[in-house]
Amino acid sequence: MKQKKKRIRLLVLIGALLYLLISTSISFNQFIQPRLKAQAKTQVSLAVNRIVSSVLSNIDYDTEDLLIINRDAQGNITSVEYDTLLLNQLLYSALQTIDESLIAAQNGKDDPLLDEVFFADGIIYEMPLGYLSGIGFLQDLGPKIPIRMKLLNDVNGELKTKTEAYGLNNTKIEIVLEISIKAQAITSLSVEEMVVSTQVPLVIQLVNGKVPQLVPYSDLHNQDN
Repeated sequence: MKQKKKRIRLLVLIGALLYLLISTSISFNQFIQPRLKAQAKTQVSLAVNRIVSSVLSNIDYDTEDLLIINRDAQGNITSVEYDTLLLNQLLYSALQTIDESLIAAQNGKDDPLLDEVFFADGIIYEMPLGYLSGIGFLQDLGPKIPIRMKLLNDVNGELKTKTEAYGLNNTKIEIVLEISIKAQAITSLSVEEMVVSTQVPLVIQLVNGKVPQLVPYSDLHNQDN
C-alpha cells in the first residue's frame, strides 16, 4: 500500500514538473519569439541594404549619359529625356551582380565583385541572448544566437522617374532604382519570411526653370545620334 502511494506521489510530482517545464517553455517562447523575429528581420534588412549599396557603388556609370535637357530658343527647358536603353542595361547589370553578391554572402563565400567575404560562415549577426530580455545591463550577456539569411527568389527591381518643383524656379529630377528581395531570417529558434525593399538614387539633378516633361529618348533622337 505504501509503495503504491509513493508511486502515485512520484507520478504526481513528475506530472507537475512536466507541466511546469512545458508552461515555462511556452511562456519563454511567447516572450522571446517576437523580439527574436523582429531583431532577425532588422539584421537581414541591414545586411541586404549594405550589400546592395556596396555593389552599386562599384558599378561604373555616368549620370550625364542618362539625361539630356532640351531647351527652346529662349533657353527655357521644354523637356528632359532619359536613355531607356542605357538605364535598362544598368538595371540588368545591377540586379545580376546584386544577386551574385547576396548568394555569396548567404553562403559565406568571397563576393565575386568586391573580392571579400561579407559574412563568415554565412552568419550575418550574432545576438546575445541577454539582448532579448530588454534589460540594459543584460544586453551583452549570455550565449549568442546566430542569425542567417536565405534568398527565396531572384532579386527584382525597377526604375522609377519623377520630376517635382524644388524651391524657387528649380526642378528636381530623380531616377531611382528600387530593389525588392524575398528572403528568410533564420535563427536557431525561428524562421521568418520577409521582403526587403530598398531604393537607390541613380540620378538626382536640379535644373533651372518650370517643371519639364520627363520622357524617354525617342527613336528619332537615337537615330540622329
